[in-house]
Amino acid sequence: MRRIIRGMGDASRIAVIGAGAMGTALAVHSARAGADSVLLATDRDEAVVDVWRRGLPHPTLRMPFHHYVRCRPAGDWADELSAASIIFVAVSSAGLERVLAQAAGLGAPGAVWVLATKGWADDTLQTPSQVATAVLGDVPVVALAGPALAAEIFAGSPTGLLCASADRDARRRAAAALTSPTTAVFTTSDVAGAETSAAFKNVVAVAVGLAEGLSDRLGESAMVASFGNARAAVFARGMLDMLALAEAQGGRAPTVLGLAGAGDLYVTCQHGRNGRFGRLLGSGATVEGAVRSIGSTVEGVTNTSAALRVAARDGLDLPSARVVELALTEDLTGERVSDRLRDLFLTVVSGSHKPAS
Repeated sequence: MRRIIRGMGDASRIAVIGAGAMGTALAVHSARAGADSVLLATDRDEAVVDVWRRGLPHPTLRMPFHHYVRCRPAGDWADELSAASIIFVAVSSAGLERVLAQAAGLGAPGAVWVLATKGWADDTLQTPSQVATAVLGDVPVVALAGPALAAEIFAGSPTGLLCASADRDARRRAAAALTSPTTAVFTTSDVAGAETSAAFKNVVAVAVGLAEGLSDRLGESAMVASFGNARAAVFARGMLDMLALAEAQGGRAPTVLGLAGAGDLYVTCQHGRNGRFGRLLGSGATVEGAVRSIGSTVEGVTNTSAALRVAARDGLDLPSARVVELALTEDLTGERVSDRLRDLFLTVVSGSHKPAS
């Protein structure tokens, strides 16, 4: 893994597809670093285009962004994409193929496509870079990974990122476009390790959140505040599962133990949507209620099923994913819920269907 320390380089014109929190944060970050940055809204981002035109804060980030970037509505991408040397794509895994199909053929020859999308396609189990190659053809593709809360990128907080690509020049150009006085960017050729870690960390974060949520129902004294022991044990099991899954795809252990895996998992458990979703579920909310409360995509919900299918294809067992699947599919609000939830915890920690004797 190599750190890139130079500045914007040739990436003076940047387009970001997807006007959600992450896409907006990347566009603002690039503009702050000196690039001509444009935010390209999808057909799901009409509200963002509206507030940008009115000079209001971003609806998710709750911070003004109209002074930093231009914003273009869906259908008005052609001129911007043809002029951009770096194209970031920040949409959900479920919408990635559709959005890329809309952009296909519009990018300038040689433009680098940087994917902030994390998670497998539910139908094909393709990773984001595999989806991009299938849709866009032979273009330079980079996977963006690492612990990166959108609000902190937007605010310019210290951040470490990882750009993964088999194309050495592409990953270096992407890293140069992201490097700033507060942002350290590293590169790797380990695309499988980066993308597997980035996807599976959402599943593990839900599992860790479940353990914390259980403390609301199972804590027996004021001293038991958040089931710290349980969360740590689930975190550890999740890291082992992540490592096994990544290596089965050809990924490398240092990638899993670095920014793309352990780093991203830590921040997602602490402050991300998937960790929060798990806490809500563990404390007694229904799946639908928890998703509604989050108010945006919870990738761990769809990634759980996908991860288990990828694991089955490779002959792997992922206890941390199995416990999330049980929590997503079983009623955890009825009688004897305490016993059932304790069984779920022992399942994930022991790594088997029953606790070891």
